[in-house]
Amino acid sequence: MLLEVKDLHTSFFTQAGEVKSVNGVSFELNHGEILGIVGESGSGKSVTMLSILKLLGTTGKIISGSVKFNGRELTNLTKNEVEDIRGKNIAMIFQDPMTSLNPVLTVGYQLKESLKRHKIECDYQKRAVEILERVGIVPAETRMKQYPHEFSGGQRQRIMIAMAMICNPDLLIADEPTTALDVTVQAQILDLMKELRENFNTSIILITHDLGVIAGVADRVLVMYGGHAVEQGTRHEIFYSPAHPYTHGLLRSVPDPENFKERLIPIEGQPPDLLNPPKGCPFAMRCPQAMKICLEKLPAEKILSDTHRASCWLLEKEEALKNV
Repeated sequence: MLLEVKDLHTSFFTQAGEVKSVNGVSFELNHGEILGIVGESGSGKSVTMLSILKLLGTTGKIISGSVKFNGRELTNLTKNEVEDIRGKNIAMIFQDPMTSLNPVLTVGYQLKESLKRHKIECDYQKRAVEILERVGIVPAETRMKQYPHEFSGGQRQRIMIAMAMICNPDLLIADEPTTALDVTVQAQILDLMKELRENFNTSIILITHDLGVIAGVADRVLVMYGGHAVEQGTRHEIFYSPAHPYTHGLLRSVPDPENFKERLIPIEGQPPDLLNPPKGCPFAMRCPQAMKICLEKLPAEKILSDTHRASCWLLEKEEALKNV
């Protein structure tokens, strides 16, 4: 197993109070596997990944929980120890490549920077050219001398992938890598990520709100809502046997390409306020099947199969009825 996250709790301390962004998230990732994480904005997807890399800034803090990478606990590492892992063993692609790339440094300089920081023994120039060519930026020798503003959005995203992969990390975290890209470029980026997995056996965590992207590339899916992992399973289990009402809601809100006249069913209501999270199920106030216990008590995780589990009182009807 490459990555094991257990009961992770992460909060941000603001002037308004403690924002409980991640509340007891647990999941596992195997070598060479692609895990898709889906959920609405504010569900805790990105914060969970930033917690793994300890990129929470001055206001964020891991309250409790465990994050093991290749058997090594990451939550208690020093700043220097974490910096040795970032880029070399775990790399992350952020949402907007234009804000992640330095506008006053050439692409070539930024590519070689990671190799120098981690003291990778190789010909830096040759390695940078090779990785640029692999992601489809050609002629690489010439384009290495250019600046980020001289590339299109899709090309900048490819450069970010090249920067993330240049040290051959074991884990690549991609946070909304296809946002604001046209459909053709989206497909190219996703094909590139699958190719990197096949060639380097790199594990990938793909954060997205696009279920179509998940359906095309993910082996397993983690559904998050209100800072909780409400359901997780194989791609087939999530799409064809969803167990949580929120997962059902997400699937109903996706257009059916075979029936364009079918009306989409949105999820009514608003996500919970994580400054004052509900004591029961985070989805209870928006759930059409909510019971009294859903508002009062957080459901335990129900194991549905070796790969499928969900947290919902509907899966524990006998226990729920006792508490009505």
